[in-house]
Amino acid sequence: MGPTRRRRVKNALLDARIPLKGPIVAAGWRAYESYVSRRAGSDRRTAVDGLAVPPARLRVLTAGTADLTWFLEAGHAHATYLRGLLAEAGYPIDEMDRMLDLGCGCGRMLRWWTDLPATAVHGCDYNRELVGWCNDHLGFAEVRVNEPSPPSPYEDASFDLVYAFSIFTHLTGDQAERWLTEMHRIVRPGGLVWFTTHGESLTDRLSRADQTAFAAGSIVVHFPEAAGMNVCSAFWPAAAVRRMLGDRFELISHLDPLHDPATAERARMSHDAYLVRRR
Repeated sequence: MGPTRRRRVKNALLDARIPLKGPIVAAGWRAYESYVSRRAGSDRRTAVDGLAVPPARLRVLTAGTADLTWFLEAGHAHATYLRGLLAEAGYPIDEMDRMLDLGCGCGRMLRWWTDLPATAVHGCDYNRELVGWCNDHLGFAEVRVNEPSPPSPYEDASFDLVYAFSIFTHLTGDQAERWLTEMHRIVRPGGLVWFTTHGESLTDRLSRADQTAFAAGSIVVHFPEAAGMNVCSAFWPAAAVRRMLGDRFELISHLDPLHDPATAERARMSHDAYLVRRR
């Protein structure tokens, strides 16, 4: 199914008022993921830079695509961008004691932290299969299962850095608020949190009515019934992000691909990205 047809199907479902819409959307998306996995290309690489690569089905669950080259290159670009951002902010990642990849999937970014011998690298995800793969193949990191809703399995003030790439993009506003509160709990005072959202650069995916709501500062969520899955898409205006941060966090950096396309292209990101510090 091409992108135009997928968009038409999605818009029709968004407008539909049918019983059991959430389960229907979730089942349809799982079927689509299975189809994409089966249609994966013939790339036969089983390891890159000494680390195993996850099978196509797990790549689709994590990133929505089975393309191994994209999975590796994009994950490396994201990690490289975050590493440089932290260094510019005066918080080199290799000087941190403990860091957490919240919603790590099958290690799209996690796999790129093998060169941090002094930093305890952790990850967590609600999908037990993805966690199991990480523990079997990314032995430098300690990866645990978390529930879909907080709390996470970590003590207060456990980490110098907690990051969540493409997590708030698939949650409702209330769910994102709860997870940001949880990140505030588990990062140490003065510690850092980095997360991404669908922002202004992606509003071409919205209907005119949704664009109006977004421009007025409202969060727009497609398929909230399937929150936590890639089919659920949340769009966050910067004003809504600032409201969510409140006085708990100090904003250090905001990457907006619409206004800094060169950096976004190097980072291989269409998301907005926020680096904040716990006060």
